[in-house]
Amino acid sequence: MPFRDIKQFDSDTLRGMSQAFDAACDRLKLDPDNPQRGDLAFKIIELASEGERDPAKLFAFAVEVLDN
Repeated sequence: MPFRDIKQFDSDTLRGMSQAFDAACDRLKLDPDNPQRGDLAFKIIELASEGERDPAKLFAFAVEVLDN
């Protein structure tokens, strides 16, 4: 889980971020060694830092950015 050491978010937000990350990795077929996983995590952190908390929206925005 790439978000476990981030202190700026509460546990509910971290759980949603993790759900979005896992779903996006599945959708994009990113294996654990794929460097794009870091890009994906960064994008989800960026979106959550801007105030987005909905896991479905975090997933959709992150997949859209990485899928293009």
